[in-house]
Amino acid sequence: MVTIDALVARAAAWFGNRPAVVDGERTATFADVERRSNRLANLLVGLGGATGGRVAMLLPNRLESVEIDFGIAKAGRVRVPLNTRLALDERAFILADSGADTLVFDAAEEESVAELRALCPQLRHLIRLGAGRLGLDYDEALAAAVDRPAGVALAPDAPSFLLYTSGTTGRPKGATATNRSRLAATVNMLADEIDPRPGDGMLHVGSMAHGSGSKVLAHFLRGSRNLPVRSWDPERFLALVARERATHSFLVPTMVAALTDVARRGGQGPESLRAITYGGSPIAPATLGEAIEVFGPRFVQVYGSCEAPHPVLVLPPRDHVPNGARLGTAGREVTTIQVRLVGPDGVDVPDGQAGELWVRGPNVMAGYWGRSEADREVFRDGWYRTGDVARRDGDGYLSIVDRMRELIISGGYNVYPAEVEAALARHPGVAEVAVIGVPDDRWGEAVKAIVVRRPGATPSERELVEHCATTLAGYKKPRLIEFVDALPRGSTGKIAKRVLREPYWQGRERHV
Repeated sequence: MVTIDALVARAAAWFGNRPAVVDGERTATFADVERRSNRLANLLVGLGGATGGRVAMLLPNRLESVEIDFGIAKAGRVRVPLNTRLALDERAFILADSGADTLVFDAAEEESVAELRALCPQLRHLIRLGAGRLGLDYDEALAAAVDRPAGVALAPDAPSFLLYTSGTTGRPKGATATNRSRLAATVNMLADEIDPRPGDGMLHVGSMAHGSGSKVLAHFLRGSRNLPVRSWDPERFLALVARERATHSFLVPTMVAALTDVARRGGQGPESLRAITYGGSPIAPATLGEAIEVFGPRFVQVYGSCEAPHPVLVLPPRDHVPNGARLGTAGREVTTIQVRLVGPDGVDVPDGQAGELWVRGPNVMAGYWGRSEADREVFRDGWYRTGDVARRDGDGYLSIVDRMRELIISGGYNVYPAEVEAALARHPGVAEVAVIGVPDDRWGEAVKAIVVRRPGATPSERELVEHCATTLAGYKKPRLIEFVDALPRGSTGKIAKRVLREPYWQGRERHV
């Protein structure tokens, strides 16, 4: 099997001194990325530890993100991206669970990293980008390393990166992608989602630690530029598209809605963009219809997950017709993927009936890092059970209509109810709590907590939200809190969350 290091070296040989990464006024060529990622690989090897060691990244979108991604791969290490929006204890848990011994971080995170070093004794090496005092200076360390290939053999089934998700326990789990599965996901993108060409540009406004970053390798291999942007601003987005002649981007539905509003008011459209990929959370058909009216049929919807990275399903531009019947669907499976819709009895359901979506393909994770018991819950005879409920029409288009595992997707970010419930339950004024997702025109879903106060306690909504802010990322905090005397329960005594959710989702085609 061709390996990532060989593919990166080949792209560098083909495209040489053409711009590969553009970050404001800073530019790195394809040859620069090859040399600097080799230097990083040799630096990591020189720090010691075995092949397969975990290297965490705590960075905003920036030029170095691309070479660090490739350098970790070339060293035979396992990349562990950390979202900069995570709270301190969330970061500490992922570092501890993954066993990462090296952290590459932006100097703006130095204060947090000092605390993480105290909390995570296995964290032996710190590499800092920017002026500061902790760890090795990134540029100085690279300058001292050699730029020849590190010579590490990359086994196809060796881990490549961990994407941390969560389950009903609320504790994150690392979905393990291998070298083989990363390349398979990249092939799926190039076959069914995007078609980058030399000189094109991918504008990264979503976090490169997650969905947007999954596009980096595909664009690099085709001679297309990666264009990292640190923060989302729809007006600036349109200006950058015009300045850089960007051709691709990955947006969550809230960004699509904001971009539509700005373009409509200013009369300016992203003319050079050929493909606006979106996904990560539900989008209202009316919102999507307005976007198509403003921008035309240049949208591509993708469905996937940390366990089965997108694209698993794709709805291409030709199906993005205003008021079209396909707009409520997630599309059809891509070339290398097989899907099933399975009923509670384990038998496939016919078209038109709802069943759990099962996925099989070379992009599916090898399993959860150190969680064999969790693997047994989600794998069945080689199929990954997504926990999403879908229907398929006679033409093979699938619509996601419900979620078996209660995951909330708000603004493109995953929020796990049990994690929020655990945070709220630590407040002394809370007796019981249930967290659900409710419809929200802007965010797709909003996090709502239904709380039973302890006798004699009177915590306010604001007090509970501020309490959550001490341990949870901002996007996980409840946007709505309702106080009740008791929570509904089923026959087994468990809280009946479906009873809580149903009033908010009645009359809607999609229950997520």
